[in-house]
Formats: sequence, structure tokens, C-alpha cells
Amino acid sequence: MHLGPSSRSNKYYPWIYRRGGNQSFSRNQSLRSTASTLKESSNSVGESGEIEKRAIESLSIASGGTAPTELKSFGGLTYRDSSLSKLSSLFRVVFILGGPGAGKGTQCDLLIQNYPCHHLSAGQLLRDEAEKKDGSSEHATLIAECLVAGKIVPVEISLALLQNAMREVEGNDSLIFLIDGFPRNFDNLEGWTRCMTRDDDKSSSDAAAVLGVLSYDCPLSILEERVMQRSKDSGRSDDNLESLRRRFKTFQSETVPVVDTLKVIDQKTSSLLKVVEIEGQKSLEEVWEETQKSVNSFIGNDVLSANMRLLEAIAKKDVDAYRSLCADEMFSEENNENNVDEASVMEAQETEEDDSFLNINVKCAEMTFITGKKISVSYDRTSDSGITFRETRVWSHQGPKGWRMVHFYRGE
Repeated sequence: MHLGPSSRSNKYYPWIYRRGGNQSFSRNQSLRSTASTLKESSNSVGESGEIEKRAIESLSIASGGTAPTELKSFGGLTYRDSSLSKLSSLFRVVFILGGPGAGKGTQCDLLIQNYPCHHLSAGQLLRDEAEKKDGSSEHATLIAECLVAGKIVPVEISLALLQNAMREVEGNDSLIFLIDGFPRNFDNLEGWTRCMTRDDDKSSSDAAAVLGVLSYDCPLSILEERVMQRSKDSGRSDDNLESLRRRFKTFQSETVPVVDTLKVIDQKTSSLLKVVEIEGQKSLEEVWEETQKSVNSFIGNDVLSANMRLLEAIAKKDVDAYRSLCADEMFSEENNENNVDEASVMEAQETEEDDSFLNINVKCAEMTFITGKKISVSYDRTSDSGITFRETRVWSHQGPKGWRMVHFYRGE
């Protein structure tokens, strides 16, 4: 079947590729309901009962204290609408946890190179603060003493540093913040719940939604080997065996129960928070593969949310919303020179002859990660006249602008 009017030319629309052939609940209601579910299983005594009680207290971290987002479907692919977090001005966070030398920093370096992520190491922020000997930091001495002794720095100090760092990042609403080495204990978790979520009595501009946790497990013998190798070049005061063993003991006794608490939220509630445990002693390639699988699930929510918003803009003929989701080159200078306005560009791209797509009818969706910053979404889409096309849209993360459609093609 011929696609588009015979007079249409790709001269002004070079990014269009077409192929023929067969190819709400309120926040409080929701949290109360989830807490009630957990309370039914938290009456046991001992460690498990304590962890479940901690999970009840920490439920709001997944949504930042705002109304939790419900699961949606796009052509059979399940996702959570991440645009709601952006509208609520929430920082979006993934906790990166593991013992000293487990590979947290290495994986974070790979993630920021390949995904729209920004790495913040709680430990590095603290070390940088401890180095301020000029009197500009009132907490430098205390932080330095805690680091050398292998003790936990007071949560208010760590959170203040994290909040300042997230606030200063350009385009922070389109990024996922990788918080490395936090929360380290229940005091950290309680502090995060108290200071980084919203409730009916306060509205924090620095609130955050915790999307998930990547926990890297590694035996002490491997950690010792790695840290001693790292100590040759790191210049870190805590890269020695005595400090390492103290820190590992602290990790086991204080941080592992926090991971277990977050796992309860993941496994026993409908929360958006997901906890993934990764074997850190495996090869770098194997660990990286597992890390990518987890982060792909977070990023996929963003792309499917953007794709759905774009289809809604087409259905409503909302040119401004459509334009905000398209790359600049799709509204190029060549169109301006030929006096082609944005509404005409949108109509030329999104209609087929006399057919239109005012109703959103998609199925058989597939998502392909070309890279962590370039993703294609393909699906069967039925027009208003009942003709089904296979449509593919390619999305690229463009820094502070976020996810933008860079081109698409459509065929029967």
C-alpha cells in the first residue's frame, strides 16, 4: 500500500523512514493500605519482625512521599509513568550498596558513560568535605575522624551534602542519580525517609523517589585483595587492611539489614522500588551485564512514558507537547526556510493520506536498547480507519532536554 500522499516529499522531512511490506488513590490512602499489608506479617518476634517494622516506616521512600504511580501497559509492555515524578519535581535515585572494594565505583563509572545517570558517592562527598582545612566546612574534622575510625558519619551531614550535589546538576529531572554508599545503616534510612520525602505538612524541594537498589555482594577475601591493590594509587587514608576489616564488619552488621528491609518493601508491596543483588566477585563483564539489565528496567519506564505522551499529543493535536518531545532536527531550519510551520510538520509526519491516529490503539510492543542513551520502541498501531501499521520510534537522551524522538518509520 502506498504510504502518504504522492505529493509528499522527504526533502523537508529527511528524518522520516517508512517501509512497505508485512512487517488514583491519594498518597496517604495508598501508603496506609500497603502498610496494613506489611503489618499483617510483622507480628513475628526477632530480626525478621524488626526488619518488617522498619520496612513499614520506610514505605514512602519509593514515591518520595507523593502518590505512588500505578503500573500501566503500552502495547503489552508494563511500565510506570515517570512523567509524574518529573511533574512533582522529584529527584530520582538508585542506591548503590556493597562492601568496600565490591566494585560500586567501577559500575557507576560505566553507568554514567553509557546511561543518563549521574554518580554521587556519599563516601567521596564526605572525603572531599573532610579535606577542607581552610575552615569553610564546620564538619571537616568530625568527618575525618569518622572515616579513619570506620564509623558512620551523622546522617544530617551526609544528606545535606547529597542534597546540595543533586540540586547543582543541570537537567537533574531527566537523570537518574546513583547514590553510592548510602544508606549505610538504619539511622541513614530513617534520615532519608524523614528529610527526602514529602508529607501533608511539608513540601521539600529536595524530595526524591528511590527507584531501586543495586547491591553488590562480595566475600571479604576478594575485598581485601582489591582494596590492597587499590591502595597503591588511591591515596585514601582508609585503604588499609585494618580499616577495611572494620568497615566490612560495619557493612555486615549495619548495612546488610538495611538491604534486607528494602527487599521486604520490594517483595511484599506493590511499591515501585526494586532491589537487585549482584554477585560482585564475578568478572567485570559479567557484573556489568547484570548491572545493565537492572538499569534498563528503570530507563525503560522513561522511554515508554515519553512515547505514550507523544501519542497523546498527536491524539489531542497538541503541537507544543509534540514539539517538546521531538529532537530539534525534526523541526529543522530547512522547514523554516520553506515556511513550514510546526503544526504542518506534525501533520505531515503523523498522518497517512486521509487517515489519522486520534485514537491510541497499540499492541505487540517491543523495546530495543541500541545503547543506554538511544532506544527504539516498535509496536503495531491501528489507525482510525482500522488499518494496522508497524511503527518504530527511536529515542535519544539529549542531556538536560531529556528523552527526544530523533526519527521514526512506519509500514504496513
